[in-house]
Amino acid sequence: MITRVVGLKPPKCQPHTRAPCQRSKMVVNSEHCAEEGGHLRRCINDLNKIFEHPPIRDGGTFSQGLSDLLDLLVELLQLDFAYVRFEDSIGVDGFEITRTAQAWDALLSLELGRLLRESLGQDLQWWPSQQRIAIGGREISTSSLQLGIEGATGTLVTGSARVEFPEETERLRLRIASVQIAKWLQDARLSKERKRASEMINREVARRTGDIIAISEERRQEIVELRRVVESLRVREIDIQLVVDAIPAPMAIMTAEGQLEAVNRPVLEYFGRSVEELKRWNVIDAVHRDDLQSTIRAWMRAVESGEPYEIESRHRRRDGVYRWFHVRGFPLLDTDGSIVRWCVLQIDIEDRKRAENALRSSERNLNLIINTIPALVWSARPDGSAEFFNQHYLDYVGLSSEAARDWGWTAAVHPDDLSDLASAWQSIRTSREAGEKEARLRRFDGMYRWFLFRANPLRDEVGNVVGWFGLNTDIEDRKRAEEELRNTQAKLAHMARVMTMGELTASIAHEISQPLSGIVTNASTCLRMLAADPPNVPGARETARRTIRDGNRASAIIGRLRALFNRKAPVTRPIDLNEATREVVALSLDRLRRDGVNLRTELAEDLPVVAGDRVQLQQVILNLVQNALDAMSAIDDRARELTIRTQRDEGDRVRLSVEDSGPGFDPGAVEKLFDAFYTTKNEGMGIGLSVSRSIIENHHGHLWAAPNHGLGATFSFSIPRNTEGVIGAHDRGGRTTFGNSVTRNS
Repeated sequence: MITRVVGLKPPKCQPHTRAPCQRSKMVVNSEHCAEEGGHLRRCINDLNKIFEHPPIRDGGTFSQGLSDLLDLLVELLQLDFAYVRFEDSIGVDGFEITRTAQAWDALLSLELGRLLRESLGQDLQWWPSQQRIAIGGREISTSSLQLGIEGATGTLVTGSARVEFPEETERLRLRIASVQIAKWLQDARLSKERKRASEMINREVARRTGDIIAISEERRQEIVELRRVVESLRVREIDIQLVVDAIPAPMAIMTAEGQLEAVNRPVLEYFGRSVEELKRWNVIDAVHRDDLQSTIRAWMRAVESGEPYEIESRHRRRDGVYRWFHVRGFPLLDTDGSIVRWCVLQIDIEDRKRAENALRSSERNLNLIINTIPALVWSARPDGSAEFFNQHYLDYVGLSSEAARDWGWTAAVHPDDLSDLASAWQSIRTSREAGEKEARLRRFDGMYRWFLFRANPLRDEVGNVVGWFGLNTDIEDRKRAEEELRNTQAKLAHMARVMTMGELTASIAHEISQPLSGIVTNASTCLRMLAADPPNVPGARETARRTIRDGNRASAIIGRLRALFNRKAPVTRPIDLNEATREVVALSLDRLRRDGVNLRTELAEDLPVVAGDRVQLQQVILNLVQNALDAMSAIDDRARELTIRTQRDEGDRVRLSVEDSGPGFDPGAVEKLFDAFYTTKNEGMGIGLSVSRSIIENHHGHLWAAPNHGLGATFSFSIPRNTEGVIGAHDRGGRTTFGNSVTRNS
């Protein structure tokens, strides 16, 4: 008979668990099952020793036999003591029996009964089944079992210093021992009563008939032997059933030849069949038909080889429902090593099977989700070596999972990006924080595309990094869009510069006409001085030097204008922002005079130099000045005032502000002012401020606008300083007239 145990949970065996991992599957832990089987096998062997222990050995007494049984319990369970007390005399030697471990003091052994009564009470029937008491200066865990019906015969008390005593299998062995002792005592009482009744009958027969029937010694011995054999078989059958029923888990006992001999009550309750029906387990529907042949083969191989076996199969419950069981069968051996029986344990694993199926289904769903994500998903160990790639990743790079695992994935990274990516990956792992890096990844067709590599740490409950999860996102299109945007911004910047040329034409002509006029005048003067008699050579030489000075001045003006309006690559170098501002002011002088604008320049004397492209920064300043002049062009009821201010800003930065007295702007639209193609001017294109903000941000700065407390608005930008050097004030104390007012540089 091959069955499975419903809900068997062997003592001291904890369920085996595994930490969840990718593509993990729950499996039966063979070591755990072997431990369960060995534990139960030892328990059953101990029970056999208890059952096979004779109540009276050759030449001994009942008291001696009981003492030997208590010694056996002390040895098997490693007890400190075993104690039996009888409630009434049944003709045996002694009223109480005590057996202790060798380490116990002899005096304590003699006084044990009294000490127990002092701790547990005088009434044995009220002694607790488990109690922790103090005996002889030590803490002892005790277990009390009543002998006979409601303790009418006596009590078995055992003790151990172990706090967890008694465990489940220990309680089982002690319960069987108490049943055995009670049976012995009952047999002794019955033997005494039968002897008394026999004597009374013999005396009555002798008195009445005076005839003693003689029975031959040989015949009497045969009858005695027959009775002994019958009684032995009856007791043996009772003992086997007691063993099976005493085990708190479904199990079956098979003969050495493989026939069902006994089952315990949980088996009967599960199958809902009698023992006689279960003996035909291989022809009835006790085992699922899909599992029957494999079960029979496993059982027959075990019987033939004498080796333990285990198998999983489905068994039919009494209501017709099949449940999965894990069956383990192992032989019980006698002292000669021969198999006398088979013990078959049956463990219900239906819930575990469902959990495995649920886990597999969950894994399939998780894999489906991961492989459906339109990105390259991967995971890595704490040391950074890769251990998983989703199918989208493998299909993209054209590698197998084995080839990409560990560091094989680096073969798909662009050679020019591999070093930087490896360095960034090392920095992310060192920081133990999330990070990202851009690099090119080769597609299966050999084409490289830009990807953003992102990595996030997986931490345990104490914060240790136990793994990494990553996502690679294709940013090739974004990269191209950024490049196109940069090109568009460069074109717009050039357009903005060209569009200002018309307005600056008059200013340029004025600036160039001054040095040209000086050149002509100085040249004429030089000729007159040389034509004099005698020639005025020193005066002519000084006039020639002035001519050269004015020519250099004209050349410098033309060079600045050419650089401003040509599309040249930005050149980063230290810049005196005050000097760059004065050059822009010089270009705007003609319009300032024409529009009647009063200009005030407040240029800080200790202003640090900045790093950047001089032409681009001047373009921003010029754009802010032109916007301010445009805003004040329609003002007729008040003075048109323009203030250009430079100063130190927070965090070692330099600020430049352009303040006007125009109509200002709506504070709610402050962010829109810097959007491309947004303008408040009728003829404006709305690209000047957008381009200016891009230039300032490329210089790691910030451009913003704010309405004045009174009238007008202020546009400012702040950029980092370059060095600790300080630019001294220029034209300190100089006066310059712009429009209709006179201002002083501060």
